[in-house]
Amino acid sequence: MKRVSDINHPFYRPLWRRVTLVGVTGAWACYENFVVKDPMWMVLTAGVFVYAAWVFLIKWTDPEDKPAEITDATGGEPPEVVEHDEGADRR
Repeated sequence: MKRVSDINHPFYRPLWRRVTLVGVTGAWACYENFVVKDPMWMVLTAGVFVYAAWVFLIKWTDPEDKPAEITDATGGEPPEVVEHDEGADRR
């Protein structure tokens, strides 16, 4: 089961959700900066806004656009190791 905190979660796939998330964090940062003026919250909310803008708008790649992992013909299972007992052939 995928968590919502995973940035590749399907919830974040629509552009409008990502833009809304960045907009809300930006509005919160502006509120803290111009109304409340508490230095700790100004830095904290500005950091959340910058991180959200970076992850969801600038660096974003759609998870379905990524190439699938290459697997071998066995379906990803390791090959079976057969040990040969050389002493059994020398009777």
